[in-house]
Amino acid sequence: MQLIQRLESLERELLRLSEEAEENRRCSSNVIRLGVVAKAYKTTVDIKAGPNKATRIPFFVHCAGRVSHYRRPSVGEQCVLLNLGSGDNLNNSVALMGLPSTQYPVPTTAENEFMTDYGDGMTEVYNLEHGSLTATYPGGLFIIGDTQQDGNYTASGEVADGVRSMANDRIIYNGHRHKSPETNAPTSIPEEKQ
Repeated sequence: MQLIQRLESLERELLRLSEEAEENRRCSSNVIRLGVVAKAYKTTVDIKAGPNKATRIPFFVHCAGRVSHYRRPSVGEQCVLLNLGSGDNLNNSVALMGLPSTQYPVPTTAENEFMTDYGDGMTEVYNLEHGSLTATYPGGLFIIGDTQQDGNYTASGEVADGVRSMANDRIIYNGHRHKSPETNAPTSIPEEKQ
């Protein structure tokens, strides 16, 4: 009789350990998951991870201190979901954004390029080998602050200051005359054109 009771006790313990192991397996399978942004808010996102959904969870930005960087994730963007609570509740997660996908592929695969593609034709490409930056800003570039340049400057378009363009300055210079201080007669137009 004692042997049967002991076997039954061991069977119950084995079932309990089996259930505990299954629970641990199920929980650990939710620790790291792939997900897709279903909705993006100012500082949180809703993520769909298979049949599960995590709502209003924070998303990772690569700096958020004295220096900060912000980019709201795009709907359909792929991410890694880290479940900090490790259970079934994915709302204890953080979304690590930036996984390329067919919907959002990498903007370049060139070995020596560091590229940001903002969309709508706006790009910045830094060539590590040549040390050059090519920036394409279809809407223009607006700088607030003083600008200094050490090196040559070439423009394919118009150059202007707060008064007028250099082309208009050339027209004024090329056609200007002064009055002679002795005779008050107009001087000749400059021979050398600007």
